[in-house]
Amino acid sequence: MIMSNAANTLIPVTLELGGKDAFIVCEDVDLDHVAQIAVRAVLQSSGQNCAGAERFYVHREIYSSFVSKVTKIVKSVTAGPPLVGKYDMGALCMHEHSEKLEGLLNDALDKGAEIVARGSLGNIGEDAVDQYFPPTVIVNVNHSMRLMQEEAFGPIMPIMKFSSDEEVVKLANDSKYGLGCAVFSGNQSRAREIASQIHAGVAAVNDFASTYMCQSLPFGGVKHSGFGRFGGVEGLRACCLVKAVVEDRWWPFVKTKIPKPIQVTQKHFLS
Repeated sequence: MIMSNAANTLIPVTLELGGKDAFIVCEDVDLDHVAQIAVRAVLQSSGQNCAGAERFYVHREIYSSFVSKVTKIVKSVTAGPPLVGKYDMGALCMHEHSEKLEGLLNDALDKGAEIVARGSLGNIGEDAVDQYFPPTVIVNVNHSMRLMQEEAFGPIMPIMKFSSDEEVVKLANDSKYGLGCAVFSGNQSRAREIASQIHAGVAAVNDFASTYMCQSLPFGGVKHSGFGRFGGVEGLRACCLVKAVVEDRWWPFVKTKIPKPIQVTQKHFLS
């Protein structure tokens, strides 16, 4: 709607349209460390984060161990009113969004996926204004499921196996979105090489979301994640209409002259 209305008067726009970011875990990582980051990547802001991790690809050699570790963490998470002070995760912004998340989960379950962990809900009360959704870990997922294709924007962690770097790059790029990605490996060069092949506007190597926090870097996506950037020099220029101005540096002592062969004289106008 914004782009359509802006087009009527040729107003330039920057569009950030969300994502389906891949979180890639190679077999040579520090599992305890990465498991903590992975849970934060999917649960921060109750999963309502355009740059949040929405697809987890874990090397098959460490898949079971990774699932075990994140499952243990997620089961300890409780959603509830944050001002009470005893809950780990807050509410969803919109009531109807909970129904969408349940729909994505049900579609995956119907196609063979399995929920292996859910966090708990606090003593919210029947008259609660806010809508809460339990953090969820789901496995045996594949790309035929809506959960792996549509932006969830919620606290759901779908985990899928991969066997090689080539395979995980293909999986990560199998999405209409291209906002960001995070790649973890004990070999920095390997992680960097994988990240370089993923079609995304931002990438984090052995880290998560640091690109967004660093406002000197441009932030934005490719494909259906939009175009244009905010942050960095590119973001400032996106809010400007650039004008190019030329003048003679040593004027009036040195003036630009037209070469004689192409000079127009008065007689040309009189003939």
